[in-house]
Amino acid sequence: MGEGCAADKREMTLVQTCLAILLTFAVPVHAQPGFISINCGMAEDSTYIDIINTTYHSDAKYIETGVNYNLSKAFLPTTTLQQLYSNVRSFTSGSRNCYNLSEITKGTKYLLRVHLWYGNYDDRNSTPQFDIYVGVNRWMIINDRSSVPFVREIILMAKMNYMSVCLVNTGLGIPFISALELRPLNNSMYKVVNETHSLTRWDQYDLGRPRYNKDVNAGIRYPDDPYDLLWRPFDNINWSPFNTSSRVTNPNVAFQPPSKVMMTAVRPAAESDALYYNWDVDDLSLQLQVYMHFAELEQLDASQQREFTVCCGDLCHNSVVRPEYLVTTTIEPPQPLTGQSQYACTFKQTSKSNLPPIANAVEVFVIRQYKETPTGDQDVEAILDIKSTYQLKRNWMGDPCVPKSYSWEGLACNYPLSDFPTVLSLNLSSIGLKGEIAASLANLNSIQSLDLSWNYLTGPIPDFLGDLPSLSLLNLRGNKLNGSVPSNLVKKVNRGSLQLSIDNNPNLIPPSLTKKIVERLLFLFLHQLFRHWSC
Repeated sequence: MGEGCAADKREMTLVQTCLAILLTFAVPVHAQPGFISINCGMAEDSTYIDIINTTYHSDAKYIETGVNYNLSKAFLPTTTLQQLYSNVRSFTSGSRNCYNLSEITKGTKYLLRVHLWYGNYDDRNSTPQFDIYVGVNRWMIINDRSSVPFVREIILMAKMNYMSVCLVNTGLGIPFISALELRPLNNSMYKVVNETHSLTRWDQYDLGRPRYNKDVNAGIRYPDDPYDLLWRPFDNINWSPFNTSSRVTNPNVAFQPPSKVMMTAVRPAAESDALYYNWDVDDLSLQLQVYMHFAELEQLDASQQREFTVCCGDLCHNSVVRPEYLVTTTIEPPQPLTGQSQYACTFKQTSKSNLPPIANAVEVFVIRQYKETPTGDQDVEAILDIKSTYQLKRNWMGDPCVPKSYSWEGLACNYPLSDFPTVLSLNLSSIGLKGEIAASLANLNSIQSLDLSWNYLTGPIPDFLGDLPSLSLLNLRGNKLNGSVPSNLVKKVNRGSLQLSIDNNPNLIPPSLTKKIVERLLFLFLHQLFRHWSC
């Protein structure tokens, strides 16, 4: 009887396990944790799941400005992600309008992808030109009049626990945007990317996979690529494509192209020729980072050998390449390419080889160096907290101090040559502030002037204001503050290092009156003590 029960229990456990496995495969996965997918201009609180099984959200919670527009069906592009371009957010006012992507982690590498499709949304039939900034650095100038959606990608490291993407009006038309995508990457990927350098994609191709149309969104991406990198198909009349049905992988590396990408490859159409991958650039100053991926897709016998050299421009890999069967190998030039208008990566068969060279995938990026230094983390976090505390509706977006021409209203900043900018003064006078004085003001260590006058602030004056090392002007007049003035502020006033204004606070005890009250209380205490001794 006991053995029968045990067998039944084992059978039940097996059934439960199988059901769990079936449910795991039955429940759709709507993108990895950390994915931010924004359809710009979509109605607030709207969502939808696209063909790559990713949930897209309205941009309403990421930005406070702009106007939504729906595109006419007649102007929608032909693409697998057509819903992504069915609406836009347009910025008719303000010189800089920024998306605040706050659900990120400082020090993590990210892929940021932007989509734009004008689609004559404003009935002006005139595509605008404007700038896009990521943080404090200009990423690119938008001046696209092509017949396909404009899609650009950048790989960068988050400098803070938020990231701003700003559209800047340069006087040549109204900025707009269709979609934003942010994808966390493995920090072992793209080692050139750090806090001062990013990569902007030039090419990223799945070689040997035929192009059926001009859809800029066609290719291998999530879920085949867990990071949602977009590997577009690419072929060439001088190449002979081939493929395998077997998976290609390399368990010894943290990052590699998806197996589906590596399962296709190309070789020269004429077996005696070398294999070439060419591209042109229009800026000789660009520094280019190239990654080339190889895997043998054919099971070679003992008499066959595939071996070739790899050179890009004037730079050659330091050893020959012998692709392993169904194993990914990635190489790159010994240093970035620069100084040429035309480049070619050449894969040339060696004398020992009796098989032509092959290539499976290639990536070309432009290395961008961050020239602008953002405002110090502590000051940014303090200012953002002040904005949140008082629910300010000012056009406070992007970095508070940088670029200088777009610094926030009511702020003045210090720009030291060898360090990050800091907040020098903050003027929040007469804007309806309510509640107590925000505790985050204590973190503005470089502030010299703070004006909170003519608001509705209540509660006591906090001691931390007297601890701000550089504060020389504090204007609190015209509020509803109460209690006494902190002694550290009084000392600074008496020393002449602080100009303090506190009038028109009916419930606030002035410093001189505070002193008199203390003296009176001390007199009464001594008087009572003397009477006690006399008795």
